[in-house]
Amino acid sequence: MSLILIVVGFSCYYVVPYSLAKQKYTLVFMLLNMVLILVIIGMTFICMLIFEYLERLLLWISINTCCRCDKRLHHVIFKNMEGHRPRNSKTSVMFTLAVSFMIFAASSFSLTANLIVQTTEAFIGADIKAQGRNFIDEVPISKFLDDQIAAKGSPVLSYAFQTIDTD
Repeated sequence: MSLILIVVGFSCYYVVPYSLAKQKYTLVFMLLNMVLILVIIGMTFICMLIFEYLERLLLWISINTCCRCDKRLHHVIFKNMEGHRPRNSKTSVMFTLAVSFMIFAASSFSLTANLIVQTTEAFIGADIKAQGRNFIDEVPISKFLDDQIAAKGSPVLSYAFQTIDTD
């Protein structure tokens, strides 16, 4: 366990800043995803410790609120839960890992989508870029874009022209 903490600490404090400085973003995201997966596994282990108490709490709440007529069955249900504890434990671990994977996948997809948009905006400088081998006539294009900006609810907010490199 301590070796895992040493490796994670070294990678977070030394490898991540180094890879950011060298602009190796693939390594940064791989390390951060590894840390996130290890956090999910750790939280699953912590949840395994509280599942027994959570089951007791849910039994007490259900018997004392919505199922008052079944109070005499409390002892039978409790013994049944004790007898099936290994199976309940496995089921709860599977459920916790499934939910945590869905959260991890959703956050990864969201992060990737935002990263793609920000990279495109930084690289191109706009949402749309038109490029050609020859010079383009700016007058009809700017007239069209001005009409689009004047229209109510238009997706065009602004535009700019950039000269081509002469190299």
